[in-house]
Amino acid sequence: MPLDNGQNKQQANVGKVLLIGVTGGTGANLVKGFLEQGVNNLRAITRKIDLSRPSLLKMSNAGVELVEANLDDEDSLSPAFADISAVYCHATTADAAKPDPREVERAKRVAQVAKQANIKHFVYNSAGGADRKSGIPHIEQKYKVEQVLKSTGLPTTMLRACLFMEEFWKQYTRPSILKGVFPFSIQPDKPIHLVTTKDMGRVAAYVIKNPSDYIGQEIELAGDVLTPKQMAAEFSKVQGMTVVHKEVAPWIFLLLLRKDLFDLIQWYRHQGYQADVERLRAEFPGLLTTFGEFLEETNWANSELTYESL
Repeated sequence: MPLDNGQNKQQANVGKVLLIGVTGGTGANLVKGFLEQGVNNLRAITRKIDLSRPSLLKMSNAGVELVEANLDDEDSLSPAFADISAVYCHATTADAAKPDPREVERAKRVAQVAKQANIKHFVYNSAGGADRKSGIPHIEQKYKVEQVLKSTGLPTTMLRACLFMEEFWKQYTRPSILKGVFPFSIQPDKPIHLVTTKDMGRVAAYVIKNPSDYIGQEIELAGDVLTPKQMAAEFSKVQGMTVVHKEVAPWIFLLLLRKDLFDLIQWYRHQGYQADVERLRAEFPGLLTTFGEFLEETNWANSELTYESL
């Protein structure tokens, strides 16, 4: 189904929205995206309400209702869905190169409870390439979740995320980049599609506010597309020093006994994402962040900040 031009949409009155899988990592930034779009009647599932966890404290302070529920316990899920109009599911397991088999089983459980609760719109954070037989286990598993949700008859929108910009904040890449070397196992001129978690929240909120335009759609989502060479230039600009892309040979990961990462990198190198960024920016004006904007907004050059600071 083609995207609309983003103009003159008839927005629906949004009831309470349930957020699933947003309490870890950069979940608080995703919630910010919802709040920026004026979708502030939010409830988030967590295994345990522990306000000593920074992500939960941020959400609570922002007015998000926290409710205890376990994705492995259907009885605990039903109360969490009470009075819910729409659902945004970011994940049912932790992000990892190797898929967790519980992801699909939990999706089945969530889908059944959502169906029983008569959810009007279910938005799922899938993966770019999920529909293209990537052969990458964690991407293929996202597609299985899509099929689970659709099979229940739920009114769905699949937001197929490309590579999260926040990944470059992680310990295995950022320290080297701050020193002037950007190690990345992708060819210097291979385009990489990128998106932020906050933008996932922004777009998900926008989609939920405009259900008639997006129910039944699958959208591969990116806010920018740059080659590693261009990314190095953006790092250089914000750091005030030259950053050079170093193409790390993919076979290194085989030596490290990480065939899962080797296969993923080979997919990036030879296939990869296919989001139409120009079209998406027209469809979602003001909701998508460029890589340069992301580096500025997150204060990338401040070496005292960490991934947890996001």
